[in-house]
Amino acid sequence: MLGSRFDITKIGLASLGLAIVVSGCTNVAQQNPPTMGATPVASASTAVASGTAVPTVAASQPAATPAPAQFYEVQRGDTLSRIAQDHNCSVADLQTWNGLKRAGRLKAGQTLRLSPPDAESADASSQTAKPANVQRASSAVTASPSTTPSTNATDTTPDTSAAPDPAVKRQVMAQTARHANRVTLAWPAQGKVVESFQPGETRGIEISGKPGDPIRAAASGKVMYAGTGLNEYGSLIIVQHNKDFLTAYSHNRKLLVKTGDFVQQGQQIAEMGDENNSRVALLFEVRRDGKPVDPMPYLPGKQG
Repeated sequence: MLGSRFDITKIGLASLGLAIVVSGCTNVAQQNPPTMGATPVASASTAVASGTAVPTVAASQPAATPAPAQFYEVQRGDTLSRIAQDHNCSVADLQTWNGLKRAGRLKAGQTLRLSPPDAESADASSQTAKPANVQRASSAVTASPSTTPSTNATDTTPDTSAAPDPAVKRQVMAQTARHANRVTLAWPAQGKVVESFQPGETRGIEISGKPGDPIRAAASGKVMYAGTGLNEYGSLIIVQHNKDFLTAYSHNRKLLVKTGDFVQQGQQIAEMGDENNSRVALLFEVRRDGKPVDPMPYLPGKQG
């Protein structure tokens, strides 16, 4: 039923890789290959610094050297959320900067821009630019994003009033930068589990409830994605807890956080809904190293 959905994280998961939406970890939007001036994008494994802009005023004026544009060569199994996470940007940014299209796929060898075109020097238009710092990434995490997230069907206006204080933020930042063998989760919603995890068939569990019921962060972490741009998952939130684990929350009626926010365990992050779903329920996913795992062993025996 959900086997073709989410393949997102470390996004992002793009990845809990992305949205969520993962299958073979390559189901992401196809882009129009970025071009820089008149020079096509160079081969993946080559890092080339951008050239020097030609002065537009008096000959005595020194030439300006624009900051090199950043590019990334897609590897087999990569997802937008993982790439976004690794390069400190959002899935929506990558979609915008690279002209990604709905229902497309990332292809191995494809080159993605990692910075907006206007991040380069204003003089860059007069030079022949070359891709710089083409990088390779590790394993993928998620998803099959579509176009830039839309908000016409669901109220996704973020409410940041519950943002953690600076001390908590520093603690969560340190936590998300570490590897961990497990993660201790709290129940993200109160309700009956109406769909259990089935390897190869489902990506998580569904917890039923009423429209507007609170959805809470199962553990402290950083919001890697919050939006509606991932097929079949409606309004989606992905939270990274450490370098190995993330959680995802789908089909929400309203999102209360935004990409880049830091959240604490138990903090309300959304309201339950039925966005892109046949019933009012939360689809809750746990991913370890980008792969879906059964959430139940990580949750307490009884709902709090």
